[in-house]
Amino acid sequence: MPILKPLPKLLNAIIIASGLLLASTGAQAYYDVQPLSAYELEFNTGVGNARGTLSWNISGGENGPNILSELTYRDVNFRQFTMSSTLKMKRGWLANHDLMVSFSTGTANEGTVQDSDYDGDNRTQEYSRSLSSAVDSKMQDINLGLARRIRLDSYQTLRPMLGYTHKTQNMLMTEGVQTINTDNPTAIGPFRGTLKSTYDTQWDSLWLGLGWNLETRHHQLGLSARYEWLNYAAVADWNLRSDFSHPKSFEQSATGNGFGLNLDYAFKFNQTLSLWINWQQRSWNTDPGQDTVYFADGSRGTTQLNEVSWKESGIATGMILHF
Repeated sequence: MPILKPLPKLLNAIIIASGLLLASTGAQAYYDVQPLSAYELEFNTGVGNARGTLSWNISGGENGPNILSELTYRDVNFRQFTMSSTLKMKRGWLANHDLMVSFSTGTANEGTVQDSDYDGDNRTQEYSRSLSSAVDSKMQDINLGLARRIRLDSYQTLRPMLGYTHKTQNMLMTEGVQTINTDNPTAIGPFRGTLKSTYDTQWDSLWLGLGWNLETRHHQLGLSARYEWLNYAAVADWNLRSDFSHPKSFEQSATGNGFGLNLDYAFKFNQTLSLWINWQQRSWNTDPGQDTVYFADGSRGTTQLNEVSWKESGIATGMILHF
């Protein structure tokens, strides 16, 4: 029966085609069980120094000088411990976004405080000045942020971002020395009592920023800038002022704005470990606000808080673990 002779060749072709199809399906199944990771996690820890100057002044009201009293915590150096984490999303509705959280805490090992009072406008006719130490003051920062990665090429990325920062400062005044006292010159010298005054601040910031990253196999360089909207509050206890209430002698509130800059470099040893170094700078200033004094007899008084400023720069280094 001649019609049956081509069947072996046809069967061989079917068997070969089926084998190729099964092999292709098996290979596809193999790769499907190894999908692209949905995220990459980085954990960062390190140590550093942040040096800053905190200054505020109040007015003397309608009949007083435009600057009645001014206090400056100058060049306060905080030794800091830092932690941060970045979750880089690669799939889903947050693909190409980074979720960021960071925390830092530090204690001051140096810094001076100057408290001056004036009888004339524009810091003239200074009638009282005291100097003290800011050592053992404390500062903490918590940052939350969201960034979008926009790839420019195989090495560069732009990162528009937004976030929230919460900063607290527990500023101390100890070891007081009076250097000017025109009302009582005999009071010049070390304070008669033990100075242990506190000034506790709280800064809350909403910010928008833009970052740029350059990344190669072993090197990563990043630069970012951000603009910040600030809400400020402070409570003080002037422990040697018997005419003030305790533990709350006065409080202050204001709003303002500022900016921040960050420069980062990391060297990647392998897929798990990198070493990093960071430089950062901040400049925050408030608009006029309110200063409320609480007196020992239960009464209170208010005046204008002219401004509060915080200038900070710092450097830190540590390691990054990649997961």
